[in-house]
Amino acid sequence: MSRFLFFLLLLAVLAFGAHIFLSVQAERSDFSARERNPAEIRVIAVTPPTMAARRAEEARMAMNSLTGAACVEFSGIAPADAQRARDSFAALQLGTRITERRIEAITRHWVFVPPARDRRTAEATITQMRRQGVTELSIRPDNSVSLGVFSTEDAARRFLQSLQAKGVQGIEQGPFVRELRELVMLIREPDTELVSRLAVLQRDFARSQLRAVPCPAQ
Repeated sequence: MSRFLFFLLLLAVLAFGAHIFLSVQAERSDFSARERNPAEIRVIAVTPPTMAARRAEEARMAMNSLTGAACVEFSGIAPADAQRARDSFAALQLGTRITERRIEAITRHWVFVPPARDRRTAEATITQMRRQGVTELSIRPDNSVSLGVFSTEDAARRFLQSLQAKGVQGIEQGPFVRELRELVMLIREPDTELVSRLAVLQRDFARSQLRAVPCPAQ
């Protein structure tokens, strides 16, 4: 009787062990059992195979066009991304091989008298111009005299001509406010590895472009 109970208990233990083993194997084979918060998973976007192939081909052609170039220009960096771009290029540790160029847009124009040697001379200029009927005048910190600021170059030119018609002399027109429109990085003598890193970096800056260019004289 005791031997029968022993075998019965042994069979129960073996059956329980087999159940645990099969459960573990099933969980390992079913990856969904290991998901965390599966209801929160969302597919953001799927790139169609044709588009992915086209992008890969464009990247390959771009790499081929840049390989062996004496200089590579990284252009199209927006003003809002200027500091982020500087930090990214600083991480490449290119030293004197990289040159930054600012492309600016003139947003204001002015009519002015060039800087005088001292403030007393600038004040004498203002006194003389007021006698000629010019009333809107101001001395700037560099002792230049501002006669007016305009949103267009044409408006500044017409105002200049009207003052000259009154006999006012020694006045000029020129850009008053320059705003950054685009930042351009020029990289000299890039090797294949650096070209690859630039191509990857380009993805972080919308509308940026990479192209081989002649190296300017240093």
